[in-house]
Amino acid sequence: MKKVLVLSDKNEARSQMAEKWLKYYGKRHIEVWSAGLEKGSIHVLAQKAMAECIMDIPEYKSKAVSELEQNTFDFVLCFDQKMESRVPVLDGNPEILLYELPDPADVEGEENIRLQAYNAVCNAVDDICFSFVQEHFQIVS
Repeated sequence: MKKVLVLSDKNEARSQMAEKWLKYYGKRHIEVWSAGLEKGSIHVLAQKAMAECIMDIPEYKSKAVSELEQNTFDFVLCFDQKMESRVPVLDGNPEILLYELPDPADVEGEENIRLQAYNAVCNAVDDICFSFVQEHFQIVS
């Protein structure tokens, strides 16, 4: 079974969304973890955006990569190009895949405006995860 890590700065939104989408699309064919370089806290609007997709993540907790018992991965996915030089040394010589998605936490304004940003990122993460599983594992019909 292939092992996938979704890595971010603080494991607060995009990486949490990706963990859930990858587990959904990968079903019993891949193992998935998400973590940050440091531990943050999951943003409530990330939870709301996922809930609107019927993909609840209220039980998910932010964690730092140093907290993971698993340290061997086949793939590392990052949603910020700046992460390329910050990925720690991991066992398994993982393939690192970089995607550029805006951090929805950077959007300012009323809650409905910020939620729209989280929804847009949630949909983009969904598309990326579906394509990733389709391309690398051919298990999504």
